[in-house]
Amino acid sequence: SGPLQKSKGGSGPTVQVADICLPKGALPLRLLEWKVKPGSHVNLDSVLALCAPIPAEKGAEVARQPERKVKSDRSGVVKELCCQLGQVIPPGGVVVRIEECSHPIVMKGLCAECGQDLTQLQGTNGNQQTPISTATVSMVHSVPELMVSSEQAEELGREDQQRLHRNRKLVLMVDLDQTLIHTTEQHCQRMSNKGIFHFQLGRGDPMLHTRLRPHCKAFLEKIAKLYELHVFTFGSRLYAHTIAGNGLS
Repeated sequence: SGPLQKSKGGSGPTVQVADICLPKGALPLRLLEWKVKPGSHVNLDSVLALCAPIPAEKGAEVARQPERKVKSDRSGVVKELCCQLGQVIPPGGVVVRIEECSHPIVMKGLCAECGQDLTQLQGTNGNQQTPISTATVSMVHSVPELMVSSEQAEELGREDQQRLHRNRKLVLMVDLDQTLIHTTEQHCQRMSNKGIFHFQLGRGDPMLHTRLRPHCKAFLEKIAKLYELHVFTFGSRLYAHTIAGNGLS
């Protein structure tokens, strides 16, 4: 049977619950041992259970065969064990129900939960309309490739809120250009180099010259005791990191 679908709400992908079944042309199998339990995370080819083959007809003999491993054909979380130990599972019988991974945390195209390469998955399903991952929110300024689901983002936001409350701080957005600093490509040789920070963003890029406004560092040191500072700029991310790591530190 095909996968069941259930929505978690919002605009994220529909979570699918799939039946893992024995092949229809296989011998019946007697369930000997479970290798998973409800809530277990499984990957592709994870062993779900050990079974013993039995004759299809009563009285028939079957040569002693090694135990058969029932494996998962997808990654996800075990929702239900559909058989009892000792039970005979017929060909095509449902063994386990698995809720497929919704890929809630993605780093550079790889799911942090199941390890699936979502770039390959997207390549094989390029025309699909349903998102392949719930991870749509970037949470870390310095790691834009790290994406999390809206549920994860809300949880992280609550943790940040509690941390700020414990530290008795507020959040302050700090604008760079024309507020704390002034950056130009034109360097005046007659001007004193004191307080001027010289840098290039990349090989072949022009040399940039940045000067902090008077008393800027003292101001930042003072307000840092009251606020958690976040840099805001219309410049590139590399520019912001360079200024924050060198010019403002």
